[in-house]
Amino acid sequence: MMEFPLLGTLSHDADYDWLVSAPVAVPALDGLECEFLLEGYADDAHPEEFHEAVRRFLKAGPDMLRAAQQHIYYYYLDCARLAKSEKRDCPDIQHAAQLWDHLEFGAEILVRRRTNAEQGVYLVLECDCDWNEEDGLQIVFREGTHVSRVSAFDDFLSNQEVYGLAELDGIVYQSPG
Repeated sequence: MMEFPLLGTLSHDADYDWLVSAPVAVPALDGLECEFLLEGYADDAHPEEFHEAVRRFLKAGPDMLRAAQQHIYYYYLDCARLAKSEKRDCPDIQHAAQLWDHLEFGAEILVRRRTNAEQGVYLVLECDCDWNEEDGLQIVFREGTHVSRVSAFDDFLSNQEVYGLAELDGIVYQSPG
């Protein structure tokens, strides 16, 4: 057992070697109660950076997600085009603001440090979405302050990691096509 500011006592998940919080209300997710899964925290040289990223994330409101709405809509459009080409059903979402009616936030937030030279702390939220039921939607928050990546769930923290191109590091959504 270990204490974490704002999250309280963490328990150990031996299957994944994570530290797990009790559910905490997340204002950015309209008050949804989520467990925080901390990867690498116990052995990290700078645990205060985890504390700060979680503090910032819990301080943020729904506007943090709304700022990424257009990026999520681009992801939807790519999925809708693919579904149409494969003659699969996909909801018809005419405006980015309608996205929120077609997704469900996950109740777990993974917190981990990026392993590249930047070494930032990122939070990862997996969501179910009506337009890609198989791969879902992954939303990544850099340092708990803003959405830094939107994609199908693939466990990557940045597009630079996916494609190996440094110039994609600040790109929130990168179309795979």
